Amino acid sequence: MALLLGVLAYIINDKWYLPFINWYVDTAHCHTPFGYSGISVVWYALFVGLPLLCAIVIGPFTAPIGYKGLIQKQFPPKGFKVFKPTKIIRGWKSSLMSVIQLLIPIVLIIFSIWGYFQVDKMPSKAPENIDYSVCKN
Repeated sequence: MALLLGVLAYIINDKWYLPFINWYVDTAHCHTPFGYSGISVVWYALFVGLPLLCAIVIGPFTAPIGYKGLIQKQFPPKGFKVFKPTKIIRGWKSSLMSVIQLLIPIVLIIFSIWGYFQVDKMPSKAPENIDYSVCKN
């Protein structure tokens, strides 16, 4: 089942998602979604949206494990299912593993906040020599 889902995700990515992204990036100067410059939308999506989306997707899985590991002072925490017999780590190593689990979404959120302030420094207008023939009326 996992292989089938992986193949389906690959096909969707290869046939629809990446061609759409390539088309939008090539013609970003032609679009004004919600009144914003299409180029600015690309920068915001890259520097703010993508890290924030990754933090939202990854955070619910890693943060509870890290939090429980810090509270219980062991890694993996009690009640955490593992696929094979795993030695329980205690001491500073367990704290390090738990902190790493907590830092993953935190670093992504910090990167998103940093990216928000970097977008203003990026070019938001098309260069003078841009080809407007790719824009459809």
